[in-house]
Amino acid sequence: MHSRSYLVYDGLLRNSNTPVFKSTNRAFRYGDAVFETVRVHKGEPLFWNHHYERLMLGMSVMRFSLKGFPSRNRLKEQICNLVVKSRIFYDARVRITVFRSGEGTYTPISNAASWIIEANSLNQTGYDFSGKGVMVDIYNDILKQHTPFSSFKNGASQIYVLAGLYAKENLYDDVLILNSEERAVESVSSSLFWVKNGTIYTPLISSGSVDGVMRRQIVDIASKNRIPVIENSGASIEELMQADEIFLTNVIVGIKWVGALRERRFYCEKSKELYHLLNNYIRDDHL
Repeated sequence: MHSRSYLVYDGLLRNSNTPVFKSTNRAFRYGDAVFETVRVHKGEPLFWNHHYERLMLGMSVMRFSLKGFPSRNRLKEQICNLVVKSRIFYDARVRITVFRSGEGTYTPISNAASWIIEANSLNQTGYDFSGKGVMVDIYNDILKQHTPFSSFKNGASQIYVLAGLYAKENLYDDVLILNSEERAVESVSSSLFWVKNGTIYTPLISSGSVDGVMRRQIVDIASKNRIPVIENSGASIEELMQADEIFLTNVIVGIKWVGALRERRFYCEKSKELYHLLNNYIRDDHL
């Protein structure tokens, strides 16, 4: 059954085929926007508190006015209502885009925030674990700098677009992005983890990576299950090639294990263990 096509614009439900802004929109003109991608599972946004906190951080750094913006509970209510109205019976992928609503040139006339919520069915319930690992390579045409904007998702996403194109053109499933020290810190849309001798490693947020919501859950789950986790400055290519496992995480797909990096092949023992722990975590209502 196909879902009906709606979105929420500034708190109001609208048909998604109806235009909602003009060409003077600041998200379109200047990338003056932040966004969150959320998975809704059995009617509830997963890890909602972390998503809302990261959204508030992004809005604060971008100096959006918080006056009139929905509270944590009110925005969650709008998401849930949209999923119900759209008749999505499986898990849903929800995107919240917040942009400066005033016009102007580089200097805004107003800092008031507008928001759009969109929802699409994922056609499955709960996370899966693929029997086939993804093929990845290194993207080094552009290095990601650590800035006040690098830890949250925003409209200036050119590095991810170009890295995604590189992966597509070269027939990779994903590529790893390097920071200014030429250490791998994330992929096009996921946080990076690697395993060596039973210890899990992941880059610090100060390395330039996005503060991934699923990354937080995996670190928490591993720690609670006495799996050692070390956060560091990112991975050199040599460290990754010598790793026992590599895996990627985000809230939409959960855990993707890397089957191949260049000529190196990997297994998925630790990532599969974490997958089972993650599903148990969700069933225990750690939302």
